[in-house]
Amino acid sequence: MKIISTAVFCLMTGMLSAQSTQFIYEYKFKPDSLNREKVTVENMVLETRSAGSRFLSQKKIAEDSILYESVKQMNGGGGKPIDLTQIRQPSVRTEITKKYPSYETVYKISPGSLPLAVTISKKPEWQISHEKSEVLGYKVQRATTKFAGREWVAWFAPELPIQDGPQQFYGLPGLIVKINDSKNDHSFVLIGTKKFSSDEPEKKSRMAGREIELDEEKFEKYWQDYKKDPVKDMRQTILSTSGAVVTSMTFNGKSYSQEEMIRDTEKARKESLKNENNYLNLELYKP
Repeated sequence: MKIISTAVFCLMTGMLSAQSTQFIYEYKFKPDSLNREKVTVENMVLETRSAGSRFLSQKKIAEDSILYESVKQMNGGGGKPIDLTQIRQPSVRTEITKKYPSYETVYKISPGSLPLAVTISKKPEWQISHEKSEVLGYKVQRATTKFAGREWVAWFAPELPIQDGPQQFYGLPGLIVKINDSKNDHSFVLIGTKKFSSDEPEKKSRMAGREIELDEEKFEKYWQDYKKDPVKDMRQTILSTSGAVVTSMTFNGKSYSQEEMIRDTEKARKESLKNENNYLNLELYKP
């Protein structure tokens, strides 16, 4: 009976994935561990297809779509310039992809100028309870896990037979529709769903497929080096671009010397490191 149930579940999972669905989550997080009064809210999308899923900001999807269509028009000879005024900058620029059925997870991020793709090998181990509730009209069941340096409470919907969820979470017998850590520093709750054609191409980031691939151990070393010198990659790029030295750059009508560019970028990145320190994955971003 167990074998039959498992087979049916896998079949239903495949059918749901093939339908190509966007599950929209409201993500609330406290970026600064020393200022817990500040809460950032961003709508995130878990986009599922037959081959796997990706999880990223709704604004990031819109941004990628605008750039994708603009580049497509220019390559087609339309000559229409990219209208950057349409782009709304997302608060969350990371992207997480999972491959079905293995759920191999890749965390995409650009701390500096270099795009990285970090393979996450650690998997959440769940404890499922009998406690039940309801989220967005779905009957859900409670589960807990210790993962990424935090304790988490999740609610999954067995009637949505896909073993996926927001961020790096997966592995429950139903879609994770709500999850938060014990300190309520990070929380996700499903607020809507949207079907789309499985034939519709992904509007991928222009850096897709060009990321530097790292495992967790190599990323941890990269991160420690980045915190010491957050403009190291930028300095190397400016000073050695195809053998030519870039002496200045014009942005918004103002010219910046390479020293000014490096100095201003270093200041901004150090400020970001200072005020955005309450990472969801505490094991990956070790102090």
